[in-house]
Amino acid sequence: MKISNGPYLLGLAATHVLLAWETERPGNYTVYYDSKIGERKVSAVFEREPSYRENADGGCLYTAKLTDLSPETKVSYRICYQEQILSQGSFCSLADSPQALHIITLSDSHLFNAASQFADAVRREKPDFIIHGGDIPPGTGYQHEHYARHWFQKIPDILREVPVCYIPGNHDDGPFFDSFFARPQSKILHAMPDGRVFSFAVGPAFFLFADSNPWGLLEMNAVNSGVQLPEKEHRHIAEILAWIEDELQSSQARNAKWRILVAHHPYTDAFNNKYLVPLAERCGVELVIGGHLHYYVKAISSDPAIGAKTVYVCQGSAQDPEVQLTRSDGERRLLEDFPEVTAMGRNNYGVLDVTADAIVYNLYGYTPDGGSALVDCVRLEQAHPQVEYTAAELRRLDNNGHVEVRVQAYNQGAGVADARVILSDNGVEHVLNLFGSEESSQSVLLEPGEKRRLTAIYQARQPGEHILESGGQKLKLLVYEPSQLSFAHMRLQAGHGRMADCVTAGVEATNNLDHEIYTSIPFYINQRLMESKNIFFRGHEKKYIEFRYKFDQGGCYQISLADRLPKEVRIEKGIRIIPRVLDKSGCGHIALMHGTPKVLERGGHMEVCLEHYGDYIEVLPAPDLLAEQGFTGMVWAKVERLAHENEMGHNPLMVRGKSVGWGATYFMRMVVERAGGLKWGTCHGITEYSWQGGEAKVGQWAQYTMTFDKSCGGDSYCDGNHVAHVAAIPVEAELRQWGDEPIFIGYSYIGHVIKEINRPKYFTHLPGRISQVRFYRRGFSAEENKGVLDAPLEAGPQDKQLALWLDFRNILKVGTHTTEWRHPAIYAPAFKTEKKYWQFKQLKASANVPLQAGIKAVVEVSDDGVTVKGALQIAVQDGTHYMDLSSLPEAQYLRIRTEMFAEVGAEGTFVPELQEYQVIATNGNDFADMFWSTRPQWEKGIFTGAAGFAPADRLRDFPEYTDVIHG
Repeated sequence: MKISNGPYLLGLAATHVLLAWETERPGNYTVYYDSKIGERKVSAVFEREPSYRENADGGCLYTAKLTDLSPETKVSYRICYQEQILSQGSFCSLADSPQALHIITLSDSHLFNAASQFADAVRREKPDFIIHGGDIPPGTGYQHEHYARHWFQKIPDILREVPVCYIPGNHDDGPFFDSFFARPQSKILHAMPDGRVFSFAVGPAFFLFADSNPWGLLEMNAVNSGVQLPEKEHRHIAEILAWIEDELQSSQARNAKWRILVAHHPYTDAFNNKYLVPLAERCGVELVIGGHLHYYVKAISSDPAIGAKTVYVCQGSAQDPEVQLTRSDGERRLLEDFPEVTAMGRNNYGVLDVTADAIVYNLYGYTPDGGSALVDCVRLEQAHPQVEYTAAELRRLDNNGHVEVRVQAYNQGAGVADARVILSDNGVEHVLNLFGSEESSQSVLLEPGEKRRLTAIYQARQPGEHILESGGQKLKLLVYEPSQLSFAHMRLQAGHGRMADCVTAGVEATNNLDHEIYTSIPFYINQRLMESKNIFFRGHEKKYIEFRYKFDQGGCYQISLADRLPKEVRIEKGIRIIPRVLDKSGCGHIALMHGTPKVLERGGHMEVCLEHYGDYIEVLPAPDLLAEQGFTGMVWAKVERLAHENEMGHNPLMVRGKSVGWGATYFMRMVVERAGGLKWGTCHGITEYSWQGGEAKVGQWAQYTMTFDKSCGGDSYCDGNHVAHVAAIPVEAELRQWGDEPIFIGYSYIGHVIKEINRPKYFTHLPGRISQVRFYRRGFSAEENKGVLDAPLEAGPQDKQLALWLDFRNILKVGTHTTEWRHPAIYAPAFKTEKKYWQFKQLKASANVPLQAGIKAVVEVSDDGVTVKGALQIAVQDGTHYMDLSSLPEAQYLRIRTEMFAEVGAEGTFVPELQEYQVIATNGNDFADMFWSTRPQWEKGIFTGAAGFAPADRLRDFPEYTDVIHG
């Protein structure tokens, strides 16, 4: 018999601790340990873990409660099976009522590449216990081996000597966190029934550990995936929050000198900010510790009545050595939507010292030489903040009541303090807690002994005389009647589908007057007034004013409303050849080849070289690409390189969904991490069910296979070698199909889905070569995968379930577009019988035509929209050119038939793009322009072959949207 993981310590107190370990099979284990009355022995009990790849029956998690310990004493123990000692260790019990606590914190250890440095720090610091803020595995917690490989086997000596308190992160969503940590902790700590939320009072502090996954993961997944959070999850959230509030309002918490709350998700997480932050501030929590972002963030309460009474610290990742710090400088916000963030950086672990008088939280990072460097220090004092404000100045800025308030702030206390300036306006006090310019105003956290010159902007809004007082200075101010309207929050959104030639523009307008007004709001395009709306406002009313405009021509336009600065909007423009890779499966799917990739034959197979951003393969959605029970994806690829530091990671081999991360947003994910690891996954319900295993063979060809079946689980292979497995899911679980999304090879979106643009802010690509792609509507066995690997040119096993097979030998490179028959103008009914004939004078054609490609057009006219009366052939050239159409007979209708052809080969892909046709027609004194430019205009015609539209905004990031990246 042997111990497979552990031993490790949980729930240390002065008189007891829980000892835990894991074995593959059950047995009779006894623990001998030092107690007040000498050596004692206790029999261990076990619970079965869920099954995993190496142990179909599931491991045995043993626990033994060691009681009657002597406080503040070194305790030795040994675990025995029969007479054999399997493991032994020692630890120090806590003092009975410790006057000081010395704790090490870490979070997001994942691969834990910095484990040796962390172990050195623990040996150096000798903490009372350790707090892990969640995210132990690199996957999502469904792989037992990740906990063994990346935690237990990384620091075994530390774990047998120092107790650890664990809370789950979003990567701990699987069952093994509960079996290793949550359920054992619930045996020795005051906890909710599942053990994922618990509390204890020790020395001068009351600690509360909160599982933030129900909102930070599950509700986020639901919202991000466009589905409703199940009612049972809503109830669970309510139960957790009620339990936390009861604990924080308990006598233990109220009587403690300090209240410390630990959760995985940080202050900046939208859902944590929604639920946990108000609760923490309402209950007087002084320090909130989070993680998840993989970088260090320090913030204070945005409520000026609280400020630095509640400090929020987000720990960096413990995965890789990092040292970095940027403090707010008053010039710009560190996070645009969070003026209360006062510092950001990178760190690896924290040392938390707590006494009755102070909390000192030092955040450290590991240096390249293996040492530690102090990144930041947060010091909280029980004593009231002592901030002295001197040299106050008040300066009028305009006639609208804006005043600049300047002071010299000096923090004379021993702890951090938020800056706040009291200003009296006609006897009414106002607290100013945001400093700097109005656009980048931010909170200021003063370090002990820090002096800082501060500037705040205040606006006296009521017309009339104001007496302003601050810091002994007075200013008499006469505020004039304000301008009628002020504007903010202008938003633009281009349409989609049938509305792709439209833009919606909106702005928030505020009536600054105390009486009704009726006024005009202007709408500008390229600085020209296009429209205005007359709007009625009540006194001090806010309204959101919206305009919609339809464009005749595609392109980029500058849009502005009222006095707002212009913003650019893009209206889809033009058609092009998008080469189509023919599907060998017999299912007739359409695979589009985007960008300019080289396609060549080498070593008996075709290679598509995805070298640049925009080089990728897109398989259009189709009903027979849905797979309710399971699926298999295969890609033969040569990964040329890993993502650079300034590029997005998760480089995609094969994906389908809204995003490859942050929510239950994909059906299938096969991606390469920045460090070269392979990530796989699917999603069901609101669960992201992902796993990790294997390494990309950079610079070498390999077959990458991902297979999943609800009843068997998921397996991954690299050149036939089994690299990862994840357990089965309930048969009733529904895989998130994302059936209206393409299958992408070499491209995907990554990040939170932003509602306004219906996609994440970021995109990611794969620098590599692809030679074959397959997708099956069922899971594969290892033998079936090997059958395909050994005979890649044959259909192989399960050919009836083969829904997609691309080998890139047959690529369609030509296509046509025929416009509808169009009148130059729309007549009133009385004129339809007059049979007016038009003379078509000129065709303007704008196109991008590489030398290797071409566009030919035939302009046809007709009197009945059926019979061709005359035609003129034209070769469309690169650039913008004008062609004479006067040789065509007069007619009532005109259409244009366009043939385009591209070149795909070893030199690259050369694609023609037709941007616009404009025809000028005349009828006596009447003139008319006919445009084919926007997507809806082109879609009135008929496409054949490989002609189509370039995807909109696929190669664009959206910096105007804030998206705090989650880990």
